[in-house]
Amino acid sequence: MTFPELRSWSENANPNIKYFSGTATYRKEMRLDAMRPGQHYVLDLGAVHELASIKVNGRSLGVVWYPPFRMDITAALKAGVNRFEIRVTNTWANRLIGDEQEPEDSQWTEWEGFRDFGGYAMKAYPDWFVKNQPRPSPGRKCFVTYNYFKKDTPLFPAGLLGPVQLIVENEVKCEGSANQ
Repeated sequence: MTFPELRSWSENANPNIKYFSGTATYRKEMRLDAMRPGQHYVLDLGAVHELASIKVNGRSLGVVWYPPFRMDITAALKAGVNRFEIRVTNTWANRLIGDEQEPEDSQWTEWEGFRDFGGYAMKAYPDWFVKNQPRPSPGRKCFVTYNYFKKDTPLFPAGLLGPVQLIVENEVKCEGSANQ
């Protein structure tokens, strides 16, 4: 899929995107006319749900998984065209909520020990599972024995929401010592 703007996957009309849980890759090219000594280039991803691995010009630079979602990418940049690849992974919560939109194929009960969490537990493994048969509700992607998501649970933000910025920082040198 190609998106003209950064938006949460959970806002997409396509249920395959709206309820997607996993990793999606964002790609962008940007021309950098020149790089000056003493400058650092920081990629600021803005809002990310939930974590992002960053690659610039084919060089893996690591993972950011809490705010601020920023990384110094100076070592991977070059004058000319630079290729960015950002792989964003969300949790599986939206997929579990998406599964709740599908017909039920297991029996559930409130679990006394987890009543305060609002979830429910599987009564027993369903026959189709025990007998290794196809799932009666093929639209369901996950199999869980405890679930605290319901059909009407609000979806969580997912993906790269931005704004994405390349910030140029000038190196500052301090003269003297801290003991003066």
